[in-house]
Amino acid sequence: MPRLPPLPRLESDAEGTLTAPDFDDTYFSRDGGLAETRLVFLQGCGLPERWAGRDRFTVAELGLGTGLNVLALWDLWRRHRPSPRAILHMVTVEGFLMDAAIARTSLQASAPELGDLAERLLARWPVRTSGLQRIWFEEDGFALTVVVGEAGTWLPQLSLQADAWFLDGFAPARNPLMWSAQVLGEVRRLCAPGARAATYSVAGPVRRALQELGFTLARPPGFGRKRERLEASRPAEPSQPQDCTPPASALVIGGGIAGAAAARALVRRGLAVQVLDADTCGQTKASGNPAALVMPRLDRDATREGRFHRQAFVLAAAELARLGPPALQATGVVETARSDRDLARAADLLADPPLPHDWLCDDGQGRLLHRRGGMIAPVDVVDGLLAGIDRLSVTVAQLVRRDGCWVALDAAGTVLASADLCVVAAGPAAPGLLASAGADDLLPLEGRHGTLSIAPLAAAMAPPDPPLAGGAYAGPFRDGLFFGATFDPWPLDRPPQLPDSAEHRRNQALLDRQAPDLAAALELDEAWGRAAVRVTAPDRMPVAGPMAGAGGLFVLAGLGARGFTTAFLCAELIAAQALGEPLPVETDVAEALDPARFARRARQRAQAQ
Repeated sequence: MPRLPPLPRLESDAEGTLTAPDFDDTYFSRDGGLAETRLVFLQGCGLPERWAGRDRFTVAELGLGTGLNVLALWDLWRRHRPSPRAILHMVTVEGFLMDAAIARTSLQASAPELGDLAERLLARWPVRTSGLQRIWFEEDGFALTVVVGEAGTWLPQLSLQADAWFLDGFAPARNPLMWSAQVLGEVRRLCAPGARAATYSVAGPVRRALQELGFTLARPPGFGRKRERLEASRPAEPSQPQDCTPPASALVIGGGIAGAAAARALVRRGLAVQVLDADTCGQTKASGNPAALVMPRLDRDATREGRFHRQAFVLAAAELARLGPPALQATGVVETARSDRDLARAADLLADPPLPHDWLCDDGQGRLLHRRGGMIAPVDVVDGLLAGIDRLSVTVAQLVRRDGCWVALDAAGTVLASADLCVVAAGPAAPGLLASAGADDLLPLEGRHGTLSIAPLAAAMAPPDPPLAGGAYAGPFRDGLFFGATFDPWPLDRPPQLPDSAEHRRNQALLDRQAPDLAAALELDEAWGRAAVRVTAPDRMPVAGPMAGAGGLFVLAGLGARGFTTAFLCAELIAAQALGEPLPVETDVAEALDPARFARRARQRAQAQ
């Protein structure tokens, strides 16, 4: 199968209704798409009454289509949101993602009264790439997760508990895979107790499959030319006494990109967040570098690591674009090749791309041009994410659990702050803080010393446009070039050393392998730079998730040299885990990021031996 998801084949019938000839069906009723959605799906699932008094509510859907159901649900939520802190999640699976321009034309005809919401949705329309994409509309407390791919493939990888299901695939007789026993079994697995499902179809196989899965069915009058529609209910399970009070406050230890992304993910969910940062001026953290590049890591194979990095970049590109300049300069980034293997990889990805042409293309020389990559000002990115968030310039020496809260103490044992949950995103200091908190599994994190160099260029040489990346990176900085970087093993408890001429020559040698003319034009006698210690894990994947044996304690670490690309998705994962929301990644990706993975692998090795 091609890496890029297929586009739908679309036509309009004589009445102007959008149709899918491959399925011989329309995208919505000819008698009125919005009215049908409101009756069949919203009323059929008991909305808005069923979310009254709820802080969290989740709706799942089979078939994004034109986005009409999204708009109808969003509009209802805006008018009947239970509280300013309430969050609505909608997760929708779409095998044939249409172009935003076609969706716009259809929505203008089917739901003109929702034009303002339509434009906001279309401005953030999902990217044509496989997997999960989370899109936040923070001002309305609405999070849309679009899963691009076949339902039978992706539903088994989702982790959520839906309070309502919109079963809105094409007709069962024309699209039987969407209504298969496997797919409906996954729908049942992903239901919360007491969930409701609704569909326009009353086909016998659908009814029987839902009944066999334990749903109670009703067939009220249908919409338009349909005599009936279907409502299905999952019985509510007996409630057990438990403390279901969601967390209202959080501590984030660390104010680099990891901490800033985590704080922003929690704040958008209405939590009161305090960031405790021992280095608010950014003198030592890697996020204090004067410049950096962002671009995706694209793998040729469909590994969980490759899926994570691609999805992380899609989210990072959206978040950075919202910050805008000077935080981001959307220059694009050219990925250079250093070997025959690199050339073969680039040729393969260009011939069979995992991202659409406006994200990935040939730069004209057979190299990968990441068109949504660019140069960032790290300090501006972090400050933009932390805008309006309480930020304390303190050094946390210990974390303790008291009366159901996490308490941060300084070296003298003085209380600095406390909250319901805590995210440790303190870079090299993370292992010590986690150990002080009594976490069961200590993480095998490693330090890497990285030096960034900046030097003038000879007058005849212009800086690369777009910037270059690969084994080394290079981009314009003021009147010269920033380039680097070293990545040497380094003790986590040892501060970085000041850059010297030898480090600048090493960075020049790295650049020489990719752009010899550029490297030769560097005036190293005027070079300066900055060094920092990055944190990595042995498997080179970030560490993001809850710490075993320490309820309400999470860690976000090990971002290595890709923090500005991966931090946003990792932070979204942690926030979703902390609040019991749908996960923004597949279950196997969450396992690949889980802090417990190292202990789990050690146990597996011991059992094998």
